[in-house]
Amino acid sequence: MQLSKPGESFESQIALMLHSADFVIKEQPHRIMHKGRQIGDLDVLAQDPSSGEVIGVSCKDWYGHAPGSEQFSHLVEMLEFESLKYGIFASSGDIANTLPLRAEHVRNTKGINIVLLDHDEITRLKKLAYSKQATDIEDYFRTRLGLSASRKRTIADEIRAQKDVRICRTVACERLLPVNFWNETPRYIMNNRDLAPSDSTLKLEPYLVINYRLHVQAWHPSTGKLPKQNDGSGMVIVDAVQGAILSENDPVFKHLIKNYTNAEMHVSVQEKGFTIKKTESFVNQRETVRAVREQIAAQNEIRTHYTTAKNEQRQKIVRPRADDVHIIGTYLIHVPIWDVTFNLGDKTYRRAYFGYDDGDVIVDEMSKCQIKPCENGTSSICLACHSTTCDTHNRPCLICSDILCELCVHTCIDCRKNFCSIHKPSATCGTCESILCQDCDSVLCTECKTVVCSNHRKKCIQCVGYACSSHTILKKYALITKNFCSQSCFNRFDETYRASGVLGRFKKILNRQFVNF
Repeated sequence: MQLSKPGESFESQIALMLHSADFVIKEQPHRIMHKGRQIGDLDVLAQDPSSGEVIGVSCKDWYGHAPGSEQFSHLVEMLEFESLKYGIFASSGDIANTLPLRAEHVRNTKGINIVLLDHDEITRLKKLAYSKQATDIEDYFRTRLGLSASRKRTIADEIRAQKDVRICRTVACERLLPVNFWNETPRYIMNNRDLAPSDSTLKLEPYLVINYRLHVQAWHPSTGKLPKQNDGSGMVIVDAVQGAILSENDPVFKHLIKNYTNAEMHVSVQEKGFTIKKTESFVNQRETVRAVREQIAAQNEIRTHYTTAKNEQRQKIVRPRADDVHIIGTYLIHVPIWDVTFNLGDKTYRRAYFGYDDGDVIVDEMSKCQIKPCENGTSSICLACHSTTCDTHNRPCLICSDILCELCVHTCIDCRKNFCSIHKPSATCGTCESILCQDCDSVLCTECKTVVCSNHRKKCIQCVGYACSSHTILKKYALITKNFCSQSCFNRFDETYRASGVLGRFKKILNRQFVNF
């Protein structure tokens, strides 16, 4: 006997437990389909935001009977069907004592890690949740599932983790183009895992697709010959809300003309972290078809010239009637369009694209690099100022690989290595205050002991030490300028120089000519 409806309240408890540990609840439940038929389900589908791995959960709320090998085997089968490597088998009571060995066997032979949770273990985890020890719960599942926590958690991970666990409303739709549920940051942005949309709306917009055929002939009035005819077919697409005919340059027209035959009948779409906005058709189809036929007829008149028996040139105009336009078929199709907003710092971006093929974009405010005057395509987003950047203007941090733009990155003035604000080196040049990394901050001015960059130091010709711009002594010898780090170095060089003969002085100058830099 079951204490509740299968997977209902107990399922929600397990989902909330995972949610409290910052796992993202993607679906509850997750139906598994094959060739249009449901072959099973997973009570909860969760995702680890750090590694991106998906976890399938099976919940058994049974009383007086411990779930055993049959139920465990079904979970393994469903995980294999969905190509998942992580699972949780939860029971509100006991678990058959054969399952720990089965779980170990599955892990060793199939590479699937399954955590077994019985009543006692769940009670312990609940106490951790009640005492707000979410980190301990997270560590528990990570350790037993073998999940890596190497990737740094981001704000985007937090947004995904805060998604509501409840099952949202389902919207039914007739003749809907298939929906690609990619409402995240666009794939062309390499650091898209670090970002998440603030608002996602799936709009189901109605359009009337009208296929027609037209046959018009212009006969010679005397000879009965056929100098010109118009024989063809075409398609007209009408906005089923406004009643306006779309131009052939409209992105919706281009999208529908190649995809409308893929529309599916009797489709139900469930809200999962996004809002569905279905727009109903307000046009009278009969009146719309009549107006379309009249417009097609008016646009396809034939103008031709012929010669009369008196050898005179005359023009003949044949205007087809609306009845000459034969309607082959009319189809009211709903087009899925994603309208996604990203609020990133003080910047807001909007993307609108077709749900069937996200490569067909209507509006994309993220597509161009914002580092002026560049107009290259975007490849990343700066995690500091949230500007879109191209390959030329993005700079990954040497330590954590966070991507920044060239305006926000902290760059070592000597070796040009890049760092984010967190890993910004503390050393700076004493003259220009430019950043110096730990590989470049070891050169000190001999006099003032200040760290100096390569742009503001000179190498002493006498002792091969360095001096900053303020303490460098410059002296010319035979039209060649020599650098000295101190008065004592200058005195020693000058003394030796003056004691040498003319040839010795010349050699001394040439030998040390290239020491300075």
